[in-house]
Amino acid sequence: MQSESADQTEQRRMLAATRVGRSMKTLHRHISSQVMGAMQEQLQDEDLSFSQMSALHQLRAYAPLSVGGLAERTGLSLPAASHLTDRLVVRGYAQRRENPDDRRAKLLELTERGQQIVDTMDSRFTDAYRVTLQQVNPQAIEAAADAIESLLTELFALEAASAAARPGCPVPEVSP
Repeated sequence: MQSESADQTEQRRMLAATRVGRSMKTLHRHISSQVMGAMQEQLQDEDLSFSQMSALHQLRAYAPLSVGGLAERTGLSLPAASHLTDRLVVRGYAQRRENPDDRRAKLLELTERGQQIVDTMDSRFTDAYRVTLQQVNPQAIEAAADAIESLLTELFALEAASAAARPGCPVPEVSP
């Protein structure tokens, strides 16, 4: 049996990634109304904008962050991220602390209340998948969970290796 060339391996990887992307898109379409409804309900309950919720998720994954780091991660301008930060701090969702490397700079992180908001959003998101998938044969669900966890493990390892190669770049604290 002949081994694959690097080009063939890359082509297989690209085709498989496209297949997974299409499958995930189709799966998401099945549950999107539940997920979007739950997200909209929570945003309204907490009087949060989508940008604020996005910032809370970024802080959970990458904190502590500077305002500039938050701006970069959310795609906001520095003044918009600064204003958003002020609102999150005033409402008790985030807090500023001194940067130990530069006393003039501040770092942002979630408060317990901010963490609770993000955890509730995660729970609602997971519930939407559970409600949709509980109708499916358990073996199919278990096989899908194993495959997704395997993909996530590899993606997190790649992301950690990439971040480690860039000094000063925080590694997100997430796990499959």
